[in-house]
Amino acid sequence: MAEQIILNTDLYDNLLTERKGDYTAKPRITGTLYNTDIAARIVAARTEYQHGTILNILDMADSHKVQAIAEGKSVVDGVGQYLVNVQGAFEGEKAQFEPGKHALGITYTMGKLLRETLKLVKVVVNGVAAVGPVINTVTDSTSKAINGQLSSGGALVLGGVNLKIQGDDPSIGVYLTPTTEGAAPMKAPVVIANSPSQVIVQMPTLADGQYTVSLTTQYSGSRNVKEPRTYTFPIILIVGEGGGGDSESPDEI
Repeated sequence: MAEQIILNTDLYDNLLTERKGDYTAKPRITGTLYNTDIAARIVAARTEYQHGTILNILDMADSHKVQAIAEGKSVVDGVGQYLVNVQGAFEGEKAQFEPGKHALGITYTMGKLLRETLKLVKVVVNGVAAVGPVINTVTDSTSKAINGQLSSGGALVLGGVNLKIQGDDPSIGVYLTPTTEGAAPMKAPVVIANSPSQVIVQMPTLADGQYTVSLTTQYSGSRNVKEPRTYTFPIILIVGEGGGGDSESPDEI
């Protein structure tokens, strides 16, 4: 019998309504898995398979799926269905694709295996979350990309609640951290705008790769808390080509 999957969630004020006591629930994101981690899970469940062999197959599958999607194929697996789409307006019957004006994206539909698995998940609501910073959106002001691409050295707009960078602890600020193991966080050198619902910072110079963004503050409404609180945005963000797409790279949707 499969082990029961438990998903812990916390309640946050519903920003779309002014009704008192109206909340939305957010899952606790407990980590990020790459192909090497998935391979390790398979090895743990089926020890006759070698980790390196499984990892190689997963990487090859990713490569062939990506190529097929780029060719205009519909790719379906246990996670979902993936279709390439074209974004942007075309003016006139003879208009052509312009990289600066148009872009390719992905349409994702949840797959049957994932859909059926989610029906079996036990959701635990742990009550109202402790008051602290919560990042809801990350916008790159250069490309206007939301929760995706970053531009090295450009302005980064964080939207959310209790974000104001405030306090005397040296750790407060916005950090970008490469996802590679042991990488040091890089602090945003300049704060451009600073309010509870929006913080804008200038990003440091970033090499191509994958990053997480986090915010540390002592702000808590009417007074500062003694210990700084940190919120790490759960979506991995990309600079440039994202580091070459090796086995350490997460799948992009």
